[in-house]
Amino acid sequence: MKIEINLSQNQTLTPQMELSVRILQMDSAQLTEYLKEVMLENPVIEIEQPSEKDSKQELALRKLEWLERQTVKEKENVGYYDDDNDLTLEKTVGAADEESLVDHLLAQVNLSTAEPALLHAARYVVGFIDENGYLTAARKEMQKESGLTEEELAKAIALVQSFDPAGVGAADLGECLRLQLAPDEILARRLVDGYLEEIAKNRHSYLAKKLGAAVDEIACAIDRIRRLNPKPGALYGLKTVPAYITPDVVVTSFEDRYNVMLCEFSYPEIHLSTGYLRLAQESADKEVIDYISNKANQVNWIKKCIENRNKTLLAVSKAIVKKQERFFRYDPQYLNILRMKDVADMIEMHESTVSRAVRDKYLQCSHGIYPLRHFFVKGLEGEDGNNSSHNIKGQIRQLIEDEDKTEPLSDQKITNLLGELGTRISRRTVAKYREELEIPNSSDRAHR
Repeated sequence: MKIEINLSQNQTLTPQMELSVRILQMDSAQLTEYLKEVMLENPVIEIEQPSEKDSKQELALRKLEWLERQTVKEKENVGYYDDDNDLTLEKTVGAADEESLVDHLLAQVNLSTAEPALLHAARYVVGFIDENGYLTAARKEMQKESGLTEEELAKAIALVQSFDPAGVGAADLGECLRLQLAPDEILARRLVDGYLEEIAKNRHSYLAKKLGAAVDEIACAIDRIRRLNPKPGALYGLKTVPAYITPDVVVTSFEDRYNVMLCEFSYPEIHLSTGYLRLAQESADKEVIDYISNKANQVNWIKKCIENRNKTLLAVSKAIVKKQERFFRYDPQYLNILRMKDVADMIEMHESTVSRAVRDKYLQCSHGIYPLRHFFVKGLEGEDGNNSSHNIKGQIRQLIEDEDKTEPLSDQKITNLLGELGTRISRRTVAKYREELEIPNSSDRAHR
């Protein structure tokens, strides 16, 4: 037996860092709701409503009026994905009237009896859960950013995966389904682990031979799998009421340059209450002084987090405008290939920071209102980078719209036609893009 002293450095995710990450991901509406919640439990905070900030609002309105004059369309600034001609300036969408998935998961974190360090890590993991309940980032990326060890991150993910709804926190469909199966459902778990494509094609006989099981056992296991929920997070926030998209960024054009402006008027400003500060200065009670001091520090940290959010969002937006100048100058169809890593390198930030900054954020320009994620376009691997997936999908859609309805084009025929147009692409990629466009295959289109 011996006694040793070892020194080691470990980066931990503090509550302040967690708050900074949360605020970075918030859009204007979410930020407004959060500030209202903080005001309820922090008496030192004072909120200045957007309507009271006349100078900023007037500036924003002038720029919005300029945008309206730039278009000859009957209905302007409607989202690019909108087919409803009855909508006005801002596109209406559904706003969740029920508890959101993130709120549901965070409530379970707060009720958990795990150690504080694990709970902090679990809250960090919840920040990467999308609306369908899937984990949107790779573990190595999360580990690198958070400073958590591989074991600490694995425990945090496992804790989140133990929460309701079953299947939440999975990295892919297979893991999501497996999390919903009991340990003794061995055959169903084997099918989920490696035969999802065969399940979709109803290849019962092939699977029975491959796994050494009876056909009726395979059918029973597949029936069990099909009763599972592939999108567990979609159960939350189902009730919707009309709401407006408030753009977080406005892009205007002046002669040969573009002006990128944050819509800071869309959420309230916060200040320290002068009355409570005066009370702290005049009071001789240490408990009163400490209480007000702690609450004031919380307000100052929130203000700093909002400033960092705005600074990051503005930097990302300017980089997008610079890289996608053809889109803003000419037409929405002129989108260049742009990856989040490209923007991250331009502004010298981590790719995950860019991803959080554009999450649920919208940009308004003379063409309409667009999600910031719309401007990130993947290119084809192995190509010269002149053709983007966005443009190729448009070509595929056009070819299918122009096809002979009695003899629909197969994926291979579409591949050949694209090749004649100068776009070299594999049949598998054509099938992938067609599915993403939610267009049936040729045999299904023939029976319409």
